[in-house]
Amino acid sequence: MRKPGNLGGERPSPSFLTQEQREALDAALSKKRAEQPAPAPAAPVAAALNGGEEAAVKPQLGKNPHSEGMKTKRDLQHDHHLNRKGKGTGTGRVKKSGAGGKYTWGAQLLSDGDEEAVDVNDPNYDSGTDESRLVSFHEERSTQIAVFKRAVAMLLEEYFNSGDMHEAAVSLQELDHPEFGHYFVKRALATALDKHGREREMTSVLLSSLYNEVIVPSQVRKGFMAAIESLEDLKLDVPDVVEQLALFICRAVVDDVLPPAFVARIDGPPGSLHAELQHKCSLHLGAKHYTERLLRCWGSGAGFKFDETKESIRNMLQEYAASGDKEEVARILRDLAVPFFHHEFVKQALVRGLEDANQEPWLALLAQLNDSGEVSISQMTKGFQRVADNLHDTELDNPQARERFEAVTSAAVAGGWIEDGFTGSPTSASTGNGDASGSASAPFHPSVQAFKASALDIVREYFDSGDCGEVGQRLVELDEPGFHNIFVKHAIQLAMDRKDREREMVSALLPSLVPSVVSRDQAGMGFTRLLAGADDLSLDIPDAAHLLELFLGRAIVDEVLPPRFLAESVPHLEPDSMGIAVVQQTGTMLSAKHAAERFDACWHGGLATIEALRAQMDSLLREYLSSGDFTEAERCLQNLSVPHFHHDFVARSLLAAVEHEGQAGKVLGLLKQLADSGEVTQTQMAKGFGRIDSRLADVALDLPRAPELFQQYRHEALEQGWLTVA
Repeated sequence: MRKPGNLGGERPSPSFLTQEQREALDAALSKKRAEQPAPAPAAPVAAALNGGEEAAVKPQLGKNPHSEGMKTKRDLQHDHHLNRKGKGTGTGRVKKSGAGGKYTWGAQLLSDGDEEAVDVNDPNYDSGTDESRLVSFHEERSTQIAVFKRAVAMLLEEYFNSGDMHEAAVSLQELDHPEFGHYFVKRALATALDKHGREREMTSVLLSSLYNEVIVPSQVRKGFMAAIESLEDLKLDVPDVVEQLALFICRAVVDDVLPPAFVARIDGPPGSLHAELQHKCSLHLGAKHYTERLLRCWGSGAGFKFDETKESIRNMLQEYAASGDKEEVARILRDLAVPFFHHEFVKQALVRGLEDANQEPWLALLAQLNDSGEVSISQMTKGFQRVADNLHDTELDNPQARERFEAVTSAAVAGGWIEDGFTGSPTSASTGNGDASGSASAPFHPSVQAFKASALDIVREYFDSGDCGEVGQRLVELDEPGFHNIFVKHAIQLAMDRKDREREMVSALLPSLVPSVVSRDQAGMGFTRLLAGADDLSLDIPDAAHLLELFLGRAIVDEVLPPRFLAESVPHLEPDSMGIAVVQQTGTMLSAKHAAERFDACWHGGLATIEALRAQMDSLLREYLSSGDFTEAERCLQNLSVPHFHHDFVARSLLAAVEHEGQAGKVLGLLKQLADSGEVTQTQMAKGFGRIDSRLADVALDLPRAPELFQQYRHEALEQGWLTVA
């Protein structure tokens, strides 16, 4: 039970954290910030926005680096109505005939041909004819657009390097120019067209996430149309621009970013690039299983989804073990286009080499990639360091791992693949000895490794069974309460590298264990160790910071940790570490309104398996056919929170209508009302019909009247207007 928020009849606090708790956190962060070394005087963003000139600007906390030099729309409108400080007119120009000015009476007479000075207080004043003010406003607007474009270019470059959608969205919002959204869309498309599949996949996903949240639909459509109008120019740099832009447009249609009717607006004379673009879009959207094809149009494991990238690396190394083709490995690695993630490739290659009695093929592979420049020395060193940090764990399964790793390290040092000074020793933050402080000199407890291995087994079994009671019982049987922080740390780490289902399971597990099995001190120590190792964790899990924020906030909301933990953990973290940023951001999120509700739903209820979703949809349909309550059916569909999966509900509804022909009217009525209310989009509705259309031959084996009935239902839907795409 959570503590009530209004004790003694007081008004409830507008945020989860009290004023005293926020002040304590602010004080702890300020003290830690004082320990941070002074920043370098250079300010690259400011220099870029000032035409490349260097500027010594002190960075400001909480300020968007991309908005440096930008004025908001409100500022711009305010400046438009301010008098300029220059002498004479509002633009700073001297008044004609020397009239006006300080200590003057103004012009006595106006000669023929002289223009009378404009008085903005004159009742007959028309701002639309005041050329000086119009010219000034348009010049200032042009400057704002130019600065916005430069800021967007830097934003996109940073996004392509980091993959942080949240940061990109916040940075774009802080530019505070929603009316320039189409410039962002066009620039994102143009930039991605000239890059690899990874960046194109990232761009498609980014536009989908920003749609109607940061960029309004009209600006998205305008941006795509601007890119289409620039086809001739884009073709000079990207010869296959028509094919690539067609994929972007069709992917946006599948993602519900563009309406299907957008393709019909692409107009051009026969033989033109525009006509070719429209034809290609129509072919893609008219192909069989076009949705699945377009969702993978930039290639599987295009580099944006890191779990897919890891899987691609794993597959290429498996093929190399069978074929020994080093050139093919180099080619696939180039196509992945993730140079910042090559340390993962090095790590996996080394681990496979340590498992193999013959390390020569793996040494030859790494040597060739280093000599060709495919893998940089820094990435090679980072990969070696990651293996060294986890060598204790590797030895549990492979007792000869240390001896073989030392031999490989010696070969790498001799060949110059890794940086000078690399020793192969684990870093202090990741010693692998289970010590809570992470100190390499701390005494090693002989049973830590056994407990860690057991803890990992317990968590993996829990992911399969979901039995919280079994977890508690096994921890009690291990009889090592002083090591429970290790269990907390590794349970969260395992969940972070999986799906929302496992993350929800771990978040739900912790309150059942604390404090009955795991003490609050041990839980706090586990989270402190996670925060201290956040920088290393981000090498394996790029969005580790955001996931840690959600786990930490959820633990505080569920009373696994007290709110004071945020302030108390700060002294144990490095001043300029990711852990400090996680604590600060978690405090901000907990200070927002409805923080408890937001953290309760942070993992979306853990609905992870397709089977679970389909079972709930089938249950929804059965209840609707029994009761006929449309409102309840719509509410249940909303609660599933899977709008991207509504096509499966449509397909299941159509199958139910075919199977229960007598109740077909009720089922079609449900689909019609869902389409009319907007709960199911036209794209999802058409996709559902398309699914059944592609499976009619199989369905007819069990239901012979299926083709006839399906055509009847589709004709009725098109005629009534709730299906607009056949």
